[in-house]
Amino acid sequence: MRKHLLTVALLVFLVGFVPTIAMGDPIVSVTLATFADPSPSSSNYLFKVDFTQMEITGGWSDAQTGLVLEIPVTGYTVENSNAFQDAWFEMSTVQITSAYSLYGETGAGVINFYENGTAANPLVTINFESGLVSRFGLGAEEVFVADNVTITGSKIPDEISEERFAFSFANLAKLSGHTLWTDGFTSTAAFTSSAVVEPIIPEPATIALLSVGALSIIRRKKTA
Repeated sequence: MRKHLLTVALLVFLVGFVPTIAMGDPIVSVTLATFADPSPSSSNYLFKVDFTQMEITGGWSDAQTGLVLEIPVTGYTVENSNAFQDAWFEMSTVQITSAYSLYGETGAGVINFYENGTAANPLVTINFESGLVSRFGLGAEEVFVADNVTITGSKIPDEISEERFAFSFANLAKLSGHTLWTDGFTSTAAFTSSAVVEPIIPEPATIALLSVGALSIIRRKKTA
């Protein structure tokens, strides 16, 4: 009998370790997806911030190379080697809704990241309702961030919250035909995103089902 009880206890113990993030693990903020600046110069820019047309356009086409999208968190595990070579992304045109002396406020937008050679099943999809963009390309103001962000995708865990992302600008150049930085600029960029990953708690029904199954085995052995 003692042997059978140990079997039941072992089964219940193992169920608690089925998820990669098990019950009792702390809720942590982690990097979801990131890439270093893929462009060495302003001639191959990723973003165009145009305060004369009040819009932001951006992307890195599938025909271009050098963008390595790293997604260290996949299925609740940290995989340092989970990098996608020559990935690419597209962004919907984002309207600048208000312009101030140091920054602009933006409307909603969508950003999709894909594997090299495909435009289906995005690795990462970012939806945001509003954002802020620098009006000057100087120091810490070289940034595009957003609020009310939702990050999904084929390589993104489901149980996340408090999603955030930011593009940091570099290699800025004035808009063609313009002499003022306040009119806008083009830039290359690096990218990062993060979210709070919530631990998976095993369902009580799953534990109960396996426990009942183990007890049934014991009962059959006793009556045999």
